[in-house]
Amino acid sequence: MTSVGAVPVLFGSTPSRKWRDISLGFAAGVMLAASFFSLIIPALDVAEIRYGDGAIPALIVCVAILLGMGAVAIMNEVIPHEHFSSGREGPEAASGVTT
Repeated sequence: MTSVGAVPVLFGSTPSRKWRDISLGFAAGVMLAASFFSLIIPALDVAEIRYGDGAIPALIVCVAILLGMGAVAIMNEVIPHEHFSSGREGPEAASGVTT
């Protein structure tokens, strides 16, 4: 099926830069969601083995997800990084320091 999906790319015209960016962004989002959501059920299973049935395993997994989201949000603010369209972000961008 991967080969069948590649046929239009092989015989079609070169897509525009905007279309390639959209396609790559969509593919990255799908892969990120697939890897993230495929970890929730095993986490629930392990928590149920350790803490039994009930709300505690679900609460543990929900708290872990929220902690992960918080960690990513903090790293987004603390670690300097650069975007193609909006430029530099993070602590160095606010102070005007360039590396």
